[in-house]
Amino acid sequence: MVAPFDDKGKLLLLKRSEPQHCAGLWSFPGGKIDSGEPPQSAAARELQEETGLVGTDWASIGEHRHSYPDRQLTFHLFRCRCQSHKTLIAESPHAWINIADIADYPMPEANRELIRMLNAQKTTNGR
Repeated sequence: MVAPFDDKGKLLLLKRSEPQHCAGLWSFPGGKIDSGEPPQSAAARELQEETGLVGTDWASIGEHRHSYPDRQLTFHLFRCRCQSHKTLIAESPHAWINIADIADYPMPEANRELIRMLNAQKTTNGR
């Protein structure tokens, strides 16, 4: 998963579409890690595939495991900067938001811990 921020400090969220798990909810860009692929490389690839954006200033936020009744998920959360969102190419609805407004965007249950991790990292690093 990637928490991409623009040069104004706004966070990019994508709305999950059918037939994705948790369709209709907002989430961070991201997806599956290919066999043998390092997590950060997967995050950069998924960001580019889902949005057309290229991230810089990558930082690992942490890892989180979450269980749904029908699946077990492991998230590697990274933060990055994107030069400009003018080049954004997203197939799903998207929003650049102030992180303080994240509660206004319904997200999957698994993202609660990711948001906590992101906010803790922001407080620690002052970003």
